[in-house]
Amino acid sequence: MTATAGGRDIDLGSPQQRAMFAVLASRAGQVVSREELVDAVWGATPPTTVDSSIYTYVARLRRILEPGRPLRAPSTLLAHHGAGYALHLGTDQVDALMFDDQLEHARHLAATGQFCAAVAELDTALALWKGPALGGAVGPFAEAARLRLTEQRFSARQERAECLLNLGRPADVIAELSELVRWQPLRERLRQLRMIAFYRLGRRADALAEFREIRCLLITELGIEPSDDLQRCHQQILRSDPDLDALPVGRRYLDGSVDPPVVPAAPAQLPRDTPGFTGRAAELQRLHALVQEAEAAGDAAVIMIDGGPATGKSALAVHLAHEVSGRFPDGHLYLDLAGTGQPASVGSAVARLMADLGDHRALPATADRQAAMFRSAVWGRRMLIVLDDAASTAQVRALLPGSPSCVVLVTSRAKLSGLAAREGAGGITLGPMPTDDAVSLVRHSLGLDENDHTDDPVIRELVRACSRLPLALRVAAERVLSQPGRPVTEAIRELLDRESPLDRVESSDPASSIRAVFATSYAALPGPAAELLRLLGVHGGTEISLAAVSAMANIHPTRSRSLLHTLVEARLIDHAGPDRFRLTGLMHAYAAERAITEDAPARRSELARRMLVFYLGHAASALRALGLSGAGQPSCGLPRVPIDDPDQARHWLHAETGNVLAAVAAGHLHGQPELAQRLRELIEPGPRPIAWPTAGLPRRPAICADPDWSAVTPVVPTERAGGRRRSATAPRQLAPTDEHEPAGARPEKRNLLGKI
Repeated sequence: MTATAGGRDIDLGSPQQRAMFAVLASRAGQVVSREELVDAVWGATPPTTVDSSIYTYVARLRRILEPGRPLRAPSTLLAHHGAGYALHLGTDQVDALMFDDQLEHARHLAATGQFCAAVAELDTALALWKGPALGGAVGPFAEAARLRLTEQRFSARQERAECLLNLGRPADVIAELSELVRWQPLRERLRQLRMIAFYRLGRRADALAEFREIRCLLITELGIEPSDDLQRCHQQILRSDPDLDALPVGRRYLDGSVDPPVVPAAPAQLPRDTPGFTGRAAELQRLHALVQEAEAAGDAAVIMIDGGPATGKSALAVHLAHEVSGRFPDGHLYLDLAGTGQPASVGSAVARLMADLGDHRALPATADRQAAMFRSAVWGRRMLIVLDDAASTAQVRALLPGSPSCVVLVTSRAKLSGLAAREGAGGITLGPMPTDDAVSLVRHSLGLDENDHTDDPVIRELVRACSRLPLALRVAAERVLSQPGRPVTEAIRELLDRESPLDRVESSDPASSIRAVFATSYAALPGPAAELLRLLGVHGGTEISLAAVSAMANIHPTRSRSLLHTLVEARLIDHAGPDRFRLTGLMHAYAAERAITEDAPARRSELARRMLVFYLGHAASALRALGLSGAGQPSCGLPRVPIDDPDQARHWLHAETGNVLAAVAAGHLHGQPELAQRLRELIEPGPRPIAWPTAGLPRRPAICADPDWSAVTPVVPTERAGGRRRSATAPRQLAPTDEHEPAGARPEKRNLLGKI
């Protein structure tokens, strides 16, 4: 018998002191009276000094178990309660108690036909044994407990052999039982199992020899014949009874009957598949390939689907799960890990999964033990497990089965790169849908005739307005359908005329509300990262450079890059090139709303000032490098921007055209009309705007050499119902409807300046 604390072995002292510790540990957390301790350690003839012996042993145990406890301080581990003592340990801290629990669970698994899982549970239980039970302890309790535990260990090994035989592994049964037969040569059940194993291996002579040997021993040692059950098995072997191969080896009765395995119904928990699931063909092909690769290699597959909010991760995972569900006859588990809300703990997740598997035992105290319990429960079973909305790598790792026969689908807004590094997980990252897929999704949602495409142009406008996000597209389609009898084009036009992009896709259902979906990710951001997202809402365009962010935030580029990386990891923005970042139009609109709600007007005005100064300086330098008119250095208080090379100037203008035009509108909106006018005059010094040169550059939608400057007037933010603030004409103008087409850049003039 051993004990450890803090990773060190503890000397439990004399045999009687060890016996007292064993009694208290066997009833962990329960009060053991003085009389019970006396009977357990000394029996019916205790010494006259028994009381002082008990006090002495308790004091010694407290010292060795709690070496750091101050003198005379009460013990929290070995506490005195009235007329007795209690050792406050969890059941998962006493190997003997854990062994009993695991053996009971293994028997439950075997009784329900889950033999692989039963073997795994028995292996875990038997691994707890490090030597003879209660070694070094004396007394009536120690002797009785030692006999009981030794018999339980023997039974566990015998039952493991029975499970192996039911799994079609007779050779392993013979190896398992050879040692047991040497210890207990008169155990008829061991001999019967060996006879069946020999027979199933085609070794009929060895099976008959096994019977002759046990019969001879029984007659010689005990003067009795073998049991009816053993003799019946002998007769079956003699006549090569074909039923013997299929005979279950579970519990038998005197009449030879056998308890048939009670196989529970396989769990089938997959949520309903999305009706008319459309698009994502390339992603589905890749995911199917990952499942097939794992099957071919015989590996446990962990497949991840990550991506930003509203990209359809859960819908894709559930759709894939339905398509491959037929390959997993032992069932399908689904668990929402609530990663974007209050993430589920390992304990609560394991409790739910174990209950779904029909196991309602109390959980061990530690997360490691809880995870081990779940792994044992699914070992050897061919199951599909969907872990939806995971919060972290650690949360998922604790719920991964060890069995190679299982496949796990994981969805998360986080990248969970640790799963790829350690568990070899593969997967995909979801972004907005391809435009054609998005159009097909809207058409299907609206129930349009496959051969009638007259509404496609306005549907494409709706797709851009929804940033090609599946959730937004379905909500928008539902709002169109809520107006029965109206032509589709007319209903969509009315929806697009709403000023706020988020109002176009608002839903009364919290699970479908884009604002609510974005809000969960926003709420999880650290303060500085949330502040930077609001800065991006003040910025006019949906694409921005690291240099512009650093200038607006007035921080070092290294710090800017770190904060932007946080937003990328949260899937609120994405990379758009080296040191360039992009957010969808809907996310830009949400960031703009948060800025108006949370940032004071003075703060937004200062951000707009820094933005305009940045674009003034860079645009002037770029135009001057190209020798264009209107390129005089603006008196903005900044040093001259070093853009002297014509090629560098062209590339800057090519990348930033839309942002420069959007900055003018953002300047008016946020209280910087003078700088906004100065930037406008820099671009358009005469009666015609400057035709910014783009020769030799790839076509980019951001190029707009003829912006619409009509009716440029300041826009004052106003209050809106529900506590949110918005502008009288923005944020529709402040949130371009397609992240690849910055404001001010579209042929139809739906740009930031179009209606200001």
